[in-house]
Amino acid sequence: MTTIIRKLKKIQRRVKILLHPEKIAEFYNIEYAKSLGVIVGKNCRFFSTSFSTEPFLIEIGDHVTITDGVQFITHDGGVWVFREQYPDIELFGRIKIGNNVFIGLNSIILPNTEIDNNCIIAAGSVVKGKFEAKSIIAGVPAKRISSIDEYFERNKERFTYIRSHKNKFNLIKKNADGAFINKGNIK
Repeated sequence: MTTIIRKLKKIQRRVKILLHPEKIAEFYNIEYAKSLGVIVGKNCRFFSTSFSTEPFLIEIGDHVTITDGVQFITHDGGVWVFREQYPDIELFGRIKIGNNVFIGLNSIILPNTEIDNNCIIAAGSVVKGKFEAKSIIAGVPAKRISSIDEYFERNKERFTYIRSHKNKFNLIKKNADGAFINKGNIK
């Protein structure tokens, strides 16, 4: 009976992917992460699957996006230079990502890092340490550069509310100058 249920669930996942190929990151990559031992919350999107050699040390909250090229590194390989003298030496640590976090393209998350809720990590950041909620985190090494509220205020006139590619394409055709400025939809 258990084998039949597993096979039915596998078929169900494959049907979801066939019906919604744009959501493969929500099906395949998350299932893969879980199979490695990563703790994964609900409503996540993973476009990257690099979870280091100790994936069981990684915990990811609800509504988290991990973009392409993101690497989670749970250990410090630099201890290699001490191995002849200390053959069993290791340096490793947990990584904990809170809820509602966006991790930008090609970021690196290092051991002993904790990202609180409602944070945005900029593309290319190298992140280590503890970061408070509602932070914009950027740089090498990464640091808090602003709050998400400040980010929203700085950009609210530039946001659009168009999610479909077709509608974006139509907007581009209408605005050949490339200025896709919000015309006051935000209060």
